Amino acid sequence: MQKILVMMMTFALTVAAQAQNDSIDQAQFVVAYDLVTNTTDRTGNAVTDSVRLAVVVGSHTVMCKEFNRAMMENFGEGSNKDYQFGEWVARKYNLFVLYAGYPEGEVSVFDKITPNRYFYTEPLPDFQWELTDDTLTVGGYLCQKAVGKYGGRTWTAWYSEEVSAPYGPWKLRGLPGMILKAEDKDGIFRFDFAGLMQRTAKMGYMGKNGYTTMERNKFISRRNKTFCSKQYVQNPRYYIPDGTYDHLNIIEMWAGGPEPPAEDKISVVATDMIIPKKVNKYQPLELK
Repeated sequence: MQKILVMMMTFALTVAAQAQNDSIDQAQFVVAYDLVTNTTDRTGNAVTDSVRLAVVVGSHTVMCKEFNRAMMENFGEGSNKDYQFGEWVARKYNLFVLYAGYPEGEVSVFDKITPNRYFYTEPLPDFQWELTDDTLTVGGYLCQKAVGKYGGRTWTAWYSEEVSAPYGPWKLRGLPGMILKAEDKDGIFRFDFAGLMQRTAKMGYMGKNGYTTMERNKFISRRNKTFCSKQYVQNPRYYIPDGTYDHLNIIEMWAGGPEPPAEDKISVVATDMIIPKKVNKYQPLELK
């Protein structure tokens, strides 16, 4: 199992390197966040999902992607076994890769609804932040509170002018300092600051080969309709037609140790795309 995992990670990094176009910016530092989602399992019991994200901050562009993947693909840490394992565990979320500020004035998003990949752009979101006098110390940084809205959710953000960048995790942005903590009004999502690292490297832009370009609103609607269905939490493959993968060599894998029950394995379709057999109830970051 370990040998197969290492081979797949090597292949993943090779594919990732080939998928990166010329540099669009120079990374200056990285902020790590834990995206925590409060949801329920298939039987309705309360559970928590957590995955770590990296926000790679450049001079005029930021990139947000899964933390371990960023460390390996963008900062040459491909041989780090901790990052390999972390990336492996995070695969079940089929996470997006997002760029804010490239193209200029826009957000561009590479996302997926297995087995299909989608790409869309939108203008940099305006959260219409309301600034308050409330303060909070996050990770040793003095932060101030702001409240804004986007995509059908209301967000409370804590930003620090000690980190001079108007960005944050995911699409959160537009405040006088780096957003280090954020949570939505309904208590479903929370972005927790997990560290800041000084890292420099060229920031490449993903290639769009294999991605279907779609309008942002249409993609959000399609994704939410698919994953918010009651069928999804009972059978994550309900919407995939039989025979879709007959021509592919899908590998059934797990993260090590004794072989688990079939539903605890994942079906690897591609290095960055899996079909889960068991999921918790899907919670959309964007309702509309």
